[in-house]
Amino acid sequence: MKVLFLLSLVVCAWSAPQRPTPVTASTLIGCQFGGNFYPAGSTISEGTDRCGCTYGTYCTQDGGVIIGDCFPTCCVVEGNVIDHDTSYTESSGAQCHCSWGQSLCTAPPIMGCEYGGNFYPAGSTISEGTDRCGCTYGTYCSQDGHVMIGDCFPTCCVHEGSVIDQGTSFTDSAGAQCRCSWGQLLCLPPGSDDILSG
Repeated sequence: MKVLFLLSLVVCAWSAPQRPTPVTASTLIGCQFGGNFYPAGSTISEGTDRCGCTYGTYCTQDGGVIIGDCFPTCCVVEGNVIDHDTSYTESSGAQCHCSWGQSLCTAPPIMGCEYGGNFYPAGSTISEGTDRCGCTYGTYCSQDGHVMIGDCFPTCCVHEGSVIDQGTSFTDSAGAQCRCSWGQLLCLPPGSDDILSG
């Protein structure tokens, strides 16, 4: 009787239905077009006209749809079709030109200063300190990429990376009228009729 009971347990365990392994859904990047899903970077449709130029619909790497009829002479840049022999500016600021399907770009210049073997961005402080009398001295990179060294603080001012001497009036890059007064920068908004006086 015990043998029969154990045998029935083995048969039941062997024939019991197995639970399916749970499947986790992953997020797919791609394009929905014409009722179908296309993976990122894939060709949706493509053909060639009588002149040998390719036309097509493409799914970009970020899931956008590009439709063009000028390939291979045009360029596809940041999800846009750029016609052959057209100049444009990329979002990075690079100046580019589309030439027979190739984007030819020149990177924008990076403004800054080379000082002591290091590069400093425009408008940044390179070094700064205070002497025994409490006056500040420093080295700065101006907005136009020049190294400015000053030891006139607290009577002078620093504005847009430049050292401004005490009593100096100037117009800043935003058009504001400014004056350095004993280490304090006084500015009036652009278009103001008042002139700062000493």
